[in-house]
Amino acid sequence: MGHHGVVSDTDSATQPDWCSLQSADEPPAGTAAHEESWVLLEVPGRWGRDIFDGEALGEDLSRRLKEHVAACGSRMLFIRRPGREGQRLDRHRFYLCDTRPGRRSIRTGRVDGPGELLGLDLSPDGHVAGTREVAAPVPLVCTHAKRDQCCAVRGRPVAAGLETLVGGRLAALDPDAAVWECSHTGGHRFAPVLLLPGTGYTYGPAEVAHAAGVVEAALDGRVVTENLRGRSTWPSAGQVAEVAVRNSGVEAGVDDLVVTLDPDSPRVAVVRHTDGRAWRVEAGTRPLPPRSQSCRKPPGEASAWVVESFTQL
Repeated sequence: MGHHGVVSDTDSATQPDWCSLQSADEPPAGTAAHEESWVLLEVPGRWGRDIFDGEALGEDLSRRLKEHVAACGSRMLFIRRPGREGQRLDRHRFYLCDTRPGRRSIRTGRVDGPGELLGLDLSPDGHVAGTREVAAPVPLVCTHAKRDQCCAVRGRPVAAGLETLVGGRLAALDPDAAVWECSHTGGHRFAPVLLLPGTGYTYGPAEVAHAAGVVEAALDGRVVTENLRGRSTWPSAGQVAEVAVRNSGVEAGVDDLVVTLDPDSPRVAVVRHTDGRAWRVEAGTRPLPPRSQSCRKPPGEASAWVVESFTQL
């Protein structure tokens, strides 16, 4: 690896099979996971290939936790602090992140053990006693080594670098605002992957300086469009539509754009600005040369999201 997680030419030559290098030609818009709410749980140490496979928390608790989070309509990620700090803890911090415009929030609390979450309402509209709202972003960088080597090798330097560049500013705003390493969010071929779980905005590849710029912008209520994969709040076509509007030069803060998908045409979305303007965007796909979706998978068929039509209403 080169400095700050940047892949140098020599690295590329010795690692031609890395999925994130094979996919450098793929446009990122439309590739974020589709989740309205995220539940983050601090789990130090090693994670299995799947966080619920029993390696980290045991099979029974893993199964029950997976079912509970799904029943609450949320998605869980494991998190740990970068470096040695992430290898030990007394109580487990957890965060409940609602990404919906006008509703979004990050609430945090602590439990003595992961099993305590089974008794909590982890839905985006739920209320968990003893939690408090976090007043600043909680940036996540995927470093899930068991899932994909790109995330580990390219993600860890970004998490460490981001902690150095913005960790102090975040902590000064809120003691629970911090940079975290996280488990697989989807799309390791875009490693390093950065997720802001309070808004759902997902980026990749996000090297250190870019990631820091994304967080600084978020603190100012702005959205960086470079390497923006989408807002997890929307399905893929909605992500493509929002990114297209932002890329067209429209000034829009974090929550200024709301996306509605056409129920009859799931690839057609209407993006409405709080100032009254609106756009109709049709998304489509085009084939890409075969490539691996993950370092663990053989090359296969691939496609990219594209904008088929863009009309101001």
